Amino acid sequence: MLLTACTGGSPDPDPTASTGPTQQATADAGPEAVVAEATYLSLPVEVEVAPVRVKDDVALLQVEYRLGADAPAGSTFSAGQVLKTTTGPVGPNGVRLVDLGTGEVFLPGTDAAGQPAVTRDYVQATPGTPATSEGLYQAPAGETVAVLFPYLGLVREVPVVRLDAGEDLPVTAQDLGREGELTYAGAPMDAFTVAFDDSSSTRVTQEEVTVSLASDVLFGVDQADLTPQAQAVVDSAATEIAAKAAEGSVQVIGHTDDVASPEYNQDLSVRRAQAVVDRLAPVLGAAYAVTAEGRGESEPAVPGTTPEARAANRRVEIRFTAVTPGTSVEIGTGAALPEPTGPVASGSSAVEVAGVTGFAVRATQVERVGPFLVGSLEVERTGTGTGQPTGLFGDFVQGRATARGLSAFSMGGGAHNATLLGTASRYYPLDYVRPPSAVPGPDVRAVVADEWIVAPMAPGDTVTATVLWPDPGGDTVTLDVPERFRLTDVPVTSP
Repeated sequence: MLLTACTGGSPDPDPTASTGPTQQATADAGPEAVVAEATYLSLPVEVEVAPVRVKDDVALLQVEYRLGADAPAGSTFSAGQVLKTTTGPVGPNGVRLVDLGTGEVFLPGTDAAGQPAVTRDYVQATPGTPATSEGLYQAPAGETVAVLFPYLGLVREVPVVRLDAGEDLPVTAQDLGREGELTYAGAPMDAFTVAFDDSSSTRVTQEEVTVSLASDVLFGVDQADLTPQAQAVVDSAATEIAAKAAEGSVQVIGHTDDVASPEYNQDLSVRRAQAVVDRLAPVLGAAYAVTAEGRGESEPAVPGTTPEARAANRRVEIRFTAVTPGTSVEIGTGAALPEPTGPVASGSSAVEVAGVTGFAVRATQVERVGPFLVGSLEVERTGTGTGQPTGLFGDFVQGRATARGLSAFSMGGGAHNATLLGTASRYYPLDYVRPPSAVPGPDVRAVVADEWIVAPMAPGDTVTATVLWPDPGGDTVTLDVPERFRLTDVPVTSP
């Protein structure tokens, strides 16, 4: 958990800044840096985030790292190693900007070789000697921005300062070892939910909503007539669309697997889409133009020919525009809350983790920020000897089953399966499509959470996993990681 306070002073990190109580800013002192306290393993760590300075479309992030006053002599915090991405170079290139107002994530700018524009160094802080890192990002739109640090947490309300025409950023790409033109990119955060009975999933990208209905639930093999269960699923979708959609176009698109001929699959996809339209349109009424379209096997949701992949590709999608960007959309048929498949604790109590022995997790805070919830989850090593919490929040097999397009590293070691249980669906951590320059090959999604929780932890060591979710509403939430643990009645606070 990060504890934050503002300091009076200039936009530049100040190596002599007090680590004690919040200082009073004078009326003309300008925007204040934000100081946060955290624990990495057994080390007390402080980060001081300077106001983010913006010139044109480029933002400069400057962070000073300090060890707390009670850090042992001879200890070191290497921000360049702890805060790097899984496969990236040494340097805090895993630090992301998060605009909670616009719902966007910003990664460091990259050069033509895909190398990030951040300090390329171990950035080692020792007792009494701080270390500083710098990075260039796409400029956020708001007056403040949040900074998401691996293992350390989310630092919110960092001021954004826009420079005048005659001013320049004090750090250039060349200062950071990058040559040529840099590419700066941001991505909208998507919400993803799955019905308890797996009959549907929903993805919300700002105002655009896609509801995927599983064809294996809707139809018999090679059939285009809705089953009784399917009618209930479509009726649930109609109710949610009527409540959340802007009036206008609603597209219904049928998809199949690749087992039969392309011609057969195209015809089947059209007939299945039309069957959904025939059930959906009368409920929505004249305010919505509901259209049917079939795309056969041409747009698989996931690659591959395994039974699981083909099942994911057999679907009918309903696409519409939401009235409120980022709204939570939950489609379900009233299925009961899933039974826990791991140990259970409640409130702020810690729970021992199943499947990855020798670790406990507790929710130190879940905070409501606009349409999102921000969770701080403390992981403690309770076993003997040194161990890594790899797979603590879900494994690769579970990640593949949701067909979200996450990277293999994120599914193997990230908090991708830390879900909140709503009234009819699981709410997964927010995610986004990584900019093409940030990852080789096809587009890969990343979660707005810790993506690689593998620190070697000795008994008693703790780290923080941070997760951002869409907000299911309510004064408490239930956090469920299938086959690992469940935390019930976790209070939701407001800033």
